[in-house]
Amino acid sequence: MLTCGTSYMGYTACLYRQYVVGRAPTSAERSSYTKLTDRLDLAMSLMKPGASTADVAAVLAPAEDLGFPSEAECFSIELGHGIGLVNAGSRAIHYNPPTITRSWSLAHPEEIKEGMVIAIEGIEGEHRVGGVRLENLVVVTANGAELLDHYPRLDMVQTAG
Repeated sequence: MLTCGTSYMGYTACLYRQYVVGRAPTSAERSSYTKLTDRLDLAMSLMKPGASTADVAAVLAPAEDLGFPSEAECFSIELGHGIGLVNAGSRAIHYNPPTITRSWSLAHPEEIKEGMVIAIEGIEGEHRVGGVRLENLVVVTANGAELLDHYPRLDMVQTAG
């Protein structure tokens, strides 16, 4: 399931979910899913007012771990980006500030502020062979990141249809 840049009245959303359908997930698929959800959960736990995008980017997977030769080549693979009401002409844009990537944020940190809506996404598995890609949508509150999407997360690899 993918909704990337879906917009309604100027509000945009970005969300990825993958499902295993028709069979039980393999141990490698379960492992990839757990590794990725743990990493994204850690990244979300760091999204608090006053924290920086560098704090979050530091826990994202390095390009080499994902099978890419450089951070620039996986810029949109392991990524956090703002979601909001930004318009360019008559078209909504879903990649807004702040930007959270290892290639940008470690050298150019931005402050995370209460009220920001951020999509955090990642990938895990064997590059160009198979794995899992997920994205979560959060709002930054005074107490930290709160999930906005209510699509199931934990049962996706535990059930086969």
